[in-house]
Amino acid sequence: MKKMTKVLCVVIAIMLCVSVFAACSAQPAASESPSQAASESPSAEASASAEASQASSGGNDINPAEYPVAIAMDSKNHPVHRMVQLGFLKAAKELGYTDAQVIGTEGADANEVYTACDTFAAQGGKGLMLWRGDDTCFPTLKKMKAAGVKVGIAHFKFVQDDGTLPDGLDFNMACDPAKYGADVADFMAERLEGKTGKIAVTQNTKNATENAAAEAFTARMKELNLDGITVLDAELEGSDATQAANVNAAIIQKNPDLVGAFSTTGGGAASWSTAAQKAGKSDDDLVLVAMDITEENLGYLNDGKIDGIVYQPLYEEAFQTMENLDKLFRGEEVPVWTDLEAPIVYVGGSGASDPATYQSYIDEVKTWFEQ
Repeated sequence: MKKMTKVLCVVIAIMLCVSVFAACSAQPAASESPSQAASESPSAEASASAEASQASSGGNDINPAEYPVAIAMDSKNHPVHRMVQLGFLKAAKELGYTDAQVIGTEGADANEVYTACDTFAAQGGKGLMLWRGDDTCFPTLKKMKAAGVKVGIAHFKFVQDDGTLPDGLDFNMACDPAKYGADVADFMAERLEGKTGKIAVTQNTKNATENAAAEAFTARMKELNLDGITVLDAELEGSDATQAANVNAAIIQKNPDLVGAFSTTGGGAASWSTAAQKAGKSDDDLVLVAMDITEENLGYLNDGKIDGIVYQPLYEEAFQTMENLDKLFRGEEVPVWTDLEAPIVYVGGSGASDPATYQSYIDEVKTWFEQ
C-alpha cells in the first residue's frame, strides 16, 4: 500500500510538471516587465507612422511615370501663360514624369479651372500647380488635400505673416510685387529727370498681386518726392487689347501733361504704345513700363516704344514648382515660401536685365507648343 502511494505521488508530480510546461508554452515569450512593454509601444507606433508616411509620399524610389501631374490655369493660350506652362512641362520631362498635362480653360472662367482640378484628382492625379491668385481657390485646395493631391501655387502670394498657408496648399513661391513696384518707381525716376507732370497707373483687374505692385509704386514715388511729379489713382484697363488702348488713350486725353505710366499687366506694353500713338505722342514723350516678357512686348521694348518690362520669373517659378512636387512625392521637405527676383529689362541692360536673355524662352515656347 505504501508502495502504491509512492507511485501515485510520482505520477501526480509528473502530471503537474507537464501542466505547468504546457501553460508556459501557451503564453507569449514575454518576460519583459509591464514598464518595458509600455516604453517600447510608442516606438512601435512611431515606426508604423513613419512607414505610413513613407508609403503615402512614395519614398525615394518612386516611378515618376506613375505620378500624373498638371498645371491648371485659365486663358491657356495666352503667351504669358505659355511661358509658365513651358517651365512646368520641361521640368516634368527632365524629371521623368511622362503624364504631365495642361488643364483648365481657354477662357477666363475660374470655375472651369476648378472643375478641371476636380476631374484631375478623380482620375488619380498626384501633383498640381494651380495658377490662381484669390481666395476662390480655397475650397479646391481642400478638395485636393482630401484626394491626396500635392499642390503648389506660384506667382501669387498666399503665405501669411506667420508663415502659414491656406489649408491644402503645400508650398508657395512668387516674386514680391511690392518690391518690383518700388523698383519701377526708382527706374522711372531716373528717366523722368527734368520733366514735370502726371504718371498713370493701370491694372488688368483688382487682384492681390497687381494691387500690391501699384500701391508700392505709388508709395515709393511719394517717398522720392520728385519736383512737379504726381501719381494718378490706379485705373483698370482690362484684358481686351482694344478696350485697354482706349482706356489709356482717354487717360492721356484727360491729362495732357502726362509724362509716364506704369501698367501692372502683361498687355500694358501694347495698350500704352497704341494709346500714345493715338494721342500723337512721340517715343520720348512718355516713360512707359509694363509687365512680362513676350515676343510682342520685347518688340515694343527694342523698338523704343516702351522703356522697361518687369520680368516676373514665369518660366523659373513653374520649373521650380515641378521640382518641389517631385521632392514631396519622394518624402522630402520643401520651403513653405520662396521669394523670387523680378528684374526690370531694358535696352542696354545686362544679365537678367538684357532683353536678349529672354529671346530663347520665346523661341522655345513656339517650338514646344507647335509639337
